[in-house]
Amino acid sequence: MTSLEGAPPLLDDTPAVEARGAITGRRRVPGSEPFFAGHFPAMPVVPGVFMVEALAECARRSLPPGAVLASAPLVRFRRRVGPGETLELQVTPAGAEGERRRFDAVASVAGKTAVQAILEFRVEAGAPER
Repeated sequence: MTSLEGAPPLLDDTPAVEARGAITGRRRVPGSEPFFAGHFPAMPVVPGVFMVEALAECARRSLPPGAVLASAPLVRFRRRVGPGETLELQVTPAGAEGERRRFDAVASVAGKTAVQAILEFRVEAGAPER
């Protein structure tokens, strides 16, 4: 398993916390991204793992340092995202159980859902919440 530790963030701006605890962020996808060269040359598309990671980055802003994405029990890809488009990201806390924190997450482009997901993070016991 590779780590994104130390990699540049996928978000263009610092996620903001909105009413009801939702965290929002944005990611403009320039056509110069290296993954477009092979994913797929005739019809470039943002790999799903990058969109899920951008949603996870939003959620991490509300979690203590060291929180780890433990699972994504539900991920649905609803539309393709290509070069030049901007992902609008929103994650909403959906519950906590023990060391687990769950979020409902949606990435959309121009108001149309691109990805829906449930993300679960593991938080060390006793870690202070943000």
